[in-house]
Amino acid sequence: MKLTFPIVLVLGLLSGLTPLAIDAYLPSIPTIAKSLDTDISLIQMTLSMYLLVFAFLQILFGPISDAIGRRKVVVGGLGIFAIGSFLCAIAQSYEMLMVGRAVQAFGGAAVAVSVPALVKDGMSINQFAKTMSMIMLVMALAPLAAPILGGAILTIWSWHYIFVFLGILAIISMVLFLRTIPETLPPEKRTPFSFLNASRNYGKLVKNASVMGYVASSAFYFAGMMSFITGSSFVYIEIYDIDPANFGFLVGVNVIMMMLAATINGRYVEKLGTEVLSKYAIYAPLIASALMILLTFFDHPPLPFIIITSMLFIGPMGILGSGFMAGALKNAGNHNGSVTALAGTSRFAMGAVGGAVVSILHNGTFVPMLGTIATCGIISFIIFKVTVRYARPPLED
Repeated sequence: MKLTFPIVLVLGLLSGLTPLAIDAYLPSIPTIAKSLDTDISLIQMTLSMYLLVFAFLQILFGPISDAIGRRKVVVGGLGIFAIGSFLCAIAQSYEMLMVGRAVQAFGGAAVAVSVPALVKDGMSINQFAKTMSMIMLVMALAPLAAPILGGAILTIWSWHYIFVFLGILAIISMVLFLRTIPETLPPEKRTPFSFLNASRNYGKLVKNASVMGYVASSAFYFAGMMSFITGSSFVYIEIYDIDPANFGFLVGVNVIMMMLAATINGRYVEKLGTEVLSKYAIYAPLIASALMILLTFFDHPPLPFIIITSMLFIGPMGILGSGFMAGALKNAGNHNGSVTALAGTSRFAMGAVGGAVVSILHNGTFVPMLGTIATCGIISFIIFKVTVRYARPPLED
């Protein structure tokens, strides 16, 4: 597949669906809780529900995409995502919202696992990292715009219309994908699907310490990000009395930092290598984690301190996102679909755990959010450093 500007835009849109599904309804979480007459911590758990379903179904869709090709999996996933979105839109109870989010996540998993695999088909590691940086620049517009758009929809209409928007966007994405992107996995390179073969492939990956090191480091870093996403609406809106319509702008500064990092990555990755850039970028979330721990000792730290440390933690995702994946793929042999599925499952499963911890520890303060983020950041740093030092050669097929 020859990458063109329209293709990068469409791949960025596909990659942005899950950030949109996560971030667009963040400003409405307090409103949804009141509308459905339930506790805010339960509505926060709908985010963890999405992440858990999204995570574990990638394990299934990775080998399926290796067996039947990328296009069929993407198209099917977009259709299911749209159905789940419309179910959320008509939800009149907490339970119905949970069901809709689970269906939405089912479709999102199929899409998410296929995009990195179809990009990697036929590319070197550094080419993959550069291309994913380009896609992330487009994808980053989703979490930047989503809370702002969600806040605007909430102000003009109601929270139900946020999910109507997501359903319509999935349908538009399907049409653009079918018109723009060809199949990247020819029949002769496909692996017949069976649970036994899938289990064997995953067994090889799990036994390789280098693959799992990058996967685990990515998972804990992502858990820190999801902890911020889960707790930020409460901290900003309820504790610091930020208007829901302005909430998206405060979250958006993190995305701007992420886009800046992705721009740096795209410009220098082929010259310096993704390993070098990642080795330096990993220190930013470590410093942010240390500062967040210090902030937990204050009763009511100034909001700019929380905003800045969050930017320092989340911004390097523009480099580390492709760096973690490139490191895992480099050491994984010819198992692109399976390794992206394993990485995605681990990332979002840990993200769900991080979000759930913030919800469970909810005590009306900012401490659960900052403490969980900091813990995840420190663990991610340690695992990354150990993995880089003791990396093993690629797996044999």
